[in-house]
Amino acid sequence: MDLPNRKYKVIYADPPWRYDNIKTGGSMNSGASQKYNTMPLEDILSLPVKGIAEKNSVLFLWSTVPFLHDAFHVMNAWGFEYKTMLTWRKVMSCGLGFWFRGQTEHLLFGIRGQIKAFRSQKPNFIQSHTLKHSEKPAKIRALISEVTKGLEPKIELFARDRIQGWDCWGIEVPNSNQTILP
Repeated sequence: MDLPNRKYKVIYADPPWRYDNIKTGGSMNSGASQKYNTMPLEDILSLPVKGIAEKNSVLFLWSTVPFLHDAFHVMNAWGFEYKTMLTWRKVMSCGLGFWFRGQTEHLLFGIRGQIKAFRSQKPNFIQSHTLKHSEKPAKIRALISEVTKGLEPKIELFARDRIQGWDCWGIEVPNSNQTILP
């Protein structure tokens, strides 16, 4: 799918990271690739996000702990300079993982060009119950909308739902065969 032919000041992305363990669990029917289409790192890196980013823009980029190293490379490849991150602690029973049971995901924040610091009084740690596989809490998008008020337009890459005030790009947006939805 081609990215939209439009420039954005706010880009929010949850890439479908591809884990090496394609099938996991006792049923061998678990893991991200069993839930949705994943992408190899090279394909994520080569997305032409620079082409849709305004000269002065921000990026919020999701990463699981195992992909943090790669996420920094993606941020750089997409033309953004890392500044900070937010951490989501998933309130759940045990978590998933091989080395440790992962109960956090991280939202890396970067800028391109000249962006005035938000100076938000909000903490960079959020706790919320888990939802469907890989679904993120709505309160995080609400926080992004709050701190980026006045920065328009906004787009969510790899979107799953239509959200008012955001363009959506992704193959999982319900009832749509379009790549971008206002």
